[in-house]
Amino acid sequence: MIIQKTRHLLYLLWSGFPAAAVKPAPGVSIDVVIPAIENDLAILPLCIEGLRKNVDHPINNIYLVSPHSQAIVDFANRYDVKFLNEATLLGYAPSDIDYTITAGSHKGLNRSGWIFQQLVKLSGRIGTGRYYLAIDADHILLKPHIFITADQKKVFYQSSEYNAPYYKNIKKLLQFYPVSWFSYVSHKMIFDKEELKNLHREIETNNGTGLSWDKVIIESLDSDDVSGFSEFELFGNYVAAEHKQLLPWKEKMLTKNMLADYESLQRRYPKYLSVTFPAYLNKKEVVSQYDHC
Repeated sequence: MIIQKTRHLLYLLWSGFPAAAVKPAPGVSIDVVIPAIENDLAILPLCIEGLRKNVDHPINNIYLVSPHSQAIVDFANRYDVKFLNEATLLGYAPSDIDYTITAGSHKGLNRSGWIFQQLVKLSGRIGTGRYYLAIDADHILLKPHIFITADQKKVFYQSSEYNAPYYKNIKKLLQFYPVSWFSYVSHKMIFDKEELKNLHREIETNNGTGLSWDKVIIESLDSDDVSGFSEFELFGNYVAAEHKQLLPWKEKMLTKNMLADYESLQRRYPKYLSVTFPAYLNKKEVVSQYDHC
């Protein structure tokens, strides 16, 4: 695809330049939200270690958002993080969403868990402060990351990914087609609860049916498309240019046979800010109901 190749080449050029110098906002703390399932437990310790060593803000709490699981509750206690039962956040569980792919090679695939965890990230209902970082459980920060700058801008780390259905869906929800050099899909994003309130209100107003913002998003999904919505693209494109700072994510994708302790990962990948062990590289199925693709 021409757009994808062009974006990738531009990203390579951009990421080759020295990153813009940014300083963290003094006195601003954040929470961290990690949607997780039991399959994530092998990599989660590395994700948490990366957060504690490389988030350049005080962290109030780290929350594991999960279906009820004693294994995850025990993990949360062992690593001094908080467990949240996902079913308590939105008033319903993934099983209450009926989102199944109806066409193509993924026909019959249940993607209810996939959309549910994105709604959790967009909910603004987790944590004690204004800001929270949502991060995928298989994403490991290797170098320092700033998420709120000294002049109160939100830092978004961008990738070269391109998936046209994401932008078509934003057009449905916000009534504009986003134009961005790069993608906001980078396995992590800082969310601002004040901005989220405005986003929710705009989605509801544009829809005009009286549905809540989350139900509008569910209704907007195309059941023919296995990956037709992105919470990161939605929020990143919604935030006004003057309120954000964009940086290349400089990430390396790895397979699970490359898993190592944290210090080894830092030594092996000195040119990268982060590494990820994406599900689609690490199992036979391309996607599941929980995979964020």
